[in-house]
Amino acid sequence: MEALGWADLAEYVRVTRAEIDRKLSEKIKNRSDRIVIGNVLSGGKRLRPTLLMLVYDALGGKDRDAALDVACALELAHNASLIHDDIIDGDVERRGKPALWRQIGIASAVIQGHRIINLAFQTILDKGIELAKIFLKAWNDASTGVLEEIFSGEPFSKKLYARIAKEKTAALFAAAAESAAVLARSGEDVRKLMREYGEMVGMAYQLADDYVEIARGKRGLNLPIFMLRQFEETVRQLYVATKTGNLRAILPKVSFSIKGDGIFVKEIRDYIARAKEITSSPLIPDSRYKAMLAEFPRYCVDSMLKELR
Repeated sequence: MEALGWADLAEYVRVTRAEIDRKLSEKIKNRSDRIVIGNVLSGGKRLRPTLLMLVYDALGGKDRDAALDVACALELAHNASLIHDDIIDGDVERRGKPALWRQIGIASAVIQGHRIINLAFQTILDKGIELAKIFLKAWNDASTGVLEEIFSGEPFSKKLYARIAKEKTAALFAAAAESAAVLARSGEDVRKLMREYGEMVGMAYQLADDYVEIARGKRGLNLPIFMLRQFEETVRQLYVATKTGNLRAILPKVSFSIKGDGIFVKEIRDYIARAKEITSSPLIPDSRYKAMLAEFPRYCVDSMLKELR
């Protein structure tokens, strides 16, 4: 049954991503900057808008076109943030091609990012003030996370890292899930539950993202070198697992610790488990979408860990 559920989810993601891509194309087709925006959007996983649509379907939403509009706005805002992140981090490549600032210059890229944000927020505002408030809070949280990552004077700790990850990445995942509940006209209890679910998914995904960056040697996250050494055996195991097709089998078993307290693979597993537990709530109607919600956190992590292959 689990294998069938995973295949069902993979097909759902494929179909929903195609829907989202079509909607994005419609949204930008008459804009003067459509070529630039299309370039920025190409190659994305569409996990955040797919999460929104999956929660929406799981909650029995009836106006799918409206939900797709909000999902596209979320994807636009996310990609705008990546434009600015690449400038801040000095990253020269994004999704296998030169970062936008390398293509059109820093000043133009900053302005283009703002224009995409404006398009996203206008779309959200057209759907109602309540949704606009959710997105404004998520954007503010994400911006705060970026600032903390750059300027925080605190020594590195698990607590600091979790706070930055929650603000920088999990905020948009949480906004996606909560927005879906609002669009589906669910009650406050369901809305709160879905926000927590989205946050758990976002935390697992960010941990997987950073883990991959460390495994590739691209990022140190300001970790002391002795901490990085403890990743070596785990990275080796994961690399062998991806080559032999045994990644899912090994992931639940792999963990490493820093002073007895793991911060990556063990934490990823914990966040996946917490998200899955939320999906068992009777507040979510029984359906095939509910089963997919339970699998989605692991799907997101798997989509990132595949990059180690």
